[in-house]
Amino acid sequence: MIETLRFLQSANKINSNTPVETGKSTQPACSVPNFTGKIINIPSPFSKSEVGINTKLTAQKDIEMYNALTQVLTSSTTEQISPLDNVSRLKKLDTLLKNGTLLKNNSNNHSTTLENLYKAATEQRTENLDNAKILGQVIDALYKPETITQVFGDIPAEEKAKILQDPELDPRIRQNPSLLDVASSGTCVSASFESHLARRHPAEFARWAQEVTSTKEAISFTVNSSAFNQSYLEAYNILKNMFEIKPDNIDFNSKDFKFTLRPDKNAKTRALIQNKHWDKGERSVLDVFMQSTLMHTGSEQTYNSLIDKREGKFNSNSEGLGEFEKIFLETIIENEERLSMVYQKVDANQNLVGWGCDFATIQKHILDTLKTNDDVIIGYVLTNETSGDTMLPGYVNTPDNAPNKIINGHEITIVDYKEDKNGKITFICNDTDDGLDELIEYPADYLIPKIHHAGYAARIVEADYDRITSAVYGDMTTAA
Repeated sequence: MIETLRFLQSANKINSNTPVETGKSTQPACSVPNFTGKIINIPSPFSKSEVGINTKLTAQKDIEMYNALTQVLTSSTTEQISPLDNVSRLKKLDTLLKNGTLLKNNSNNHSTTLENLYKAATEQRTENLDNAKILGQVIDALYKPETITQVFGDIPAEEKAKILQDPELDPRIRQNPSLLDVASSGTCVSASFESHLARRHPAEFARWAQEVTSTKEAISFTVNSSAFNQSYLEAYNILKNMFEIKPDNIDFNSKDFKFTLRPDKNAKTRALIQNKHWDKGERSVLDVFMQSTLMHTGSEQTYNSLIDKREGKFNSNSEGLGEFEKIFLETIIENEERLSMVYQKVDANQNLVGWGCDFATIQKHILDTLKTNDDVIIGYVLTNETSGDTMLPGYVNTPDNAPNKIINGHEITIVDYKEDKNGKITFICNDTDDGLDELIEYPADYLIPKIHHAGYAARIVEADYDRITSAVYGDMTTAA
């Protein structure tokens, strides 16, 4: 539940006293970690307990749609083979059928992955983007979600010149065109959600992909108000007045909200540049549209894709998304009540001074979630002590620059775990900014102390929420 009193109080404490929301420091919003996980290779998608997976085309309409996809791919001279890994996209499509991904209908409107791929392949795309290219990029992401990245592409000089001629250009860019050169992006939250959708909700991922790249450039949703708040009017207030999203209508009977999300107005410019000038390791056209939609929504409709900056009322930092904004997006994606657990105590000087609960509780929250075939998107922080910066020759341990001072943060996704014979847990993770197209692993006892916040289904953590929140914010709340 998103509560304006209880929940926002915690979020505001982070903004005013402990600015550790993604990248709220002098460092980039999402920084490549100074610690590196061990690369592993797990077939995706993977699931430990799914039953009733449909892997065969039996309905005539499904057979026809599948054949149409193969025709679009075979008719293209450039999109048959993926530029990511030189693997045939027809082979990838076959794999998605055989592992059950293609016929899943875990989308907001219950459409299947196949139905949404068919629309992407056969209906007109915005700016006449090539259907085969968009189809191929969706197949690549579904086949291997770890290939989704947050790395911005460079903008060639001729494209910059066109941008600078725009009479409605953001004055900041006209004064400082180098802002267009985004070296380290703040889209780690949105990229993590994008990969999560591809991994856990493939039909919904394909729906987002086909709708946001369609001529309407928007994604439609139906979400029950109880996901946001048990009070229908308070839920409406969260959507309309907090996040600037106006529901299409008010329905006290169903208590459902129907609304539309869109990328910011500059997303198309970024996407079209990537369409012409993409290099391996950079975001695809699809990544640009998906991540911009999430960033624009989470930042209360204030994001600018050209310079990767945002404004908004819940985060004074101009980059990234805060944990309150993140849990709002998570609520929409999962269409259920979600809670953001803040575990770390951080003082007014941005020093990590303790935790609101013990190691075992945090580990249990994560494991209980993974056992439900859900991911855990975590926000971790690095301090002078844990980043290695204390080894720099110029480092001086002072009250303003202590070893436990938080210097940056990042969001990654825990997607699975393994346990050794001694009961030691290792988390299997996806990082959209590590330059790798593989999953990586971190020992739990290494990663858990770095976790500032994580999002969960309320049913997993609600019994501990008040106790931990009080332990983290109690002294500061009392002082306020």
